[in-house]
Amino acid sequence: MLTPQQARQRLRRVSSLTINEASNLDSLLTDLLSEGCHFLCVDQITVWLINDIDSAEYLHCVASSCEIDVQTIPNLDIAQHPDYFERMFKGETIMANHQLQSTHNDQSDNVANTILDTVIFHNGKAQGVISCKTKSPHCWSNEDIVYAESLADSCSRRLMALETLKLQNKLSELVFVDALTGLKNRRYFNERVQSAKNSQYRMQTPLSLIMIDLDHFKHINDEFGHKAGDIVLSQFARTCQKQLRLEDCLCRYGGEEFIIILPYTGEQQASQLAERLRVTIENMVIQHEQRIIKLTASFGVAEMALEHSIEDTIKKADVAVYQAKNAGRNCVITLC
Repeated sequence: MLTPQQARQRLRRVSSLTINEASNLDSLLTDLLSEGCHFLCVDQITVWLINDIDSAEYLHCVASSCEIDVQTIPNLDIAQHPDYFERMFKGETIMANHQLQSTHNDQSDNVANTILDTVIFHNGKAQGVISCKTKSPHCWSNEDIVYAESLADSCSRRLMALETLKLQNKLSELVFVDALTGLKNRRYFNERVQSAKNSQYRMQTPLSLIMIDLDHFKHINDEFGHKAGDIVLSQFARTCQKQLRLEDCLCRYGGEEFIIILPYTGEQQASQLAERLRVTIENMVIQHEQRIIKLTASFGVAEMALEHSIEDTIKKADVAVYQAKNAGRNCVITLC
């Protein structure tokens, strides 16, 4: 049996583990709640968060140590439990030693519970509570309270870490994603193509690029308006994405120019893909304000040989597009 100090040290180690973005808060906090149940010898620990930290209306359950669907647990409304919320906002630890029905009932529980609720703080404000519950009589010791408060602090750090991770992901999207089409942008392409080149060296596999330039795009903007041009770019991006594999990467290179990174793909396969894309784009029907917009594109294909640099291959694909334009547009040119 761990001593209280050993248990808190173990909790600190567990809570410091690096997290990835969890699919939900339940999976994010599972290991912490398991630690709490083991030391406190309780039947269940649940995590409840306020719907809005600046304008609280209710607490909702987001995680549980038990294998239950937290979505089925009813919310705890502030209007129905004003005293409980008042104590929570003050940061008080709330205990009930088998004297009254638990405020937090799951879908099957209507019996008296012994509860210990400790507040989760965020930026100095009450964000929610950790609710420890057992159906047997239990007198909470000072050591139990200290541990439960440590558990609440650990959960708070996890939640803040997740919030930071989500913010970093949003910032990454702003840096690497083209807002109009949703595709990765040129900055991302520069990083991704270097990574693909490194993999090509290690694994001795083929790597190809396809450069795409939409035909007469300025004419579309002039005749139908820039809003129509934006619709064309977005629909073009969605249509092409559907034709690609997960490992392929379509990026907006600039304006009406796009580029595809094709790992594990040689010149012949890349040319075949470019031709399929060309036909698909030619058959697109884009409607705007009861008018039909037709679209074609010119394609340049270049395989990146092991001895070739990224810059040389991009230039070769660009030259191939230029030749496709001179050949009448709406065609694929492959340069060896």
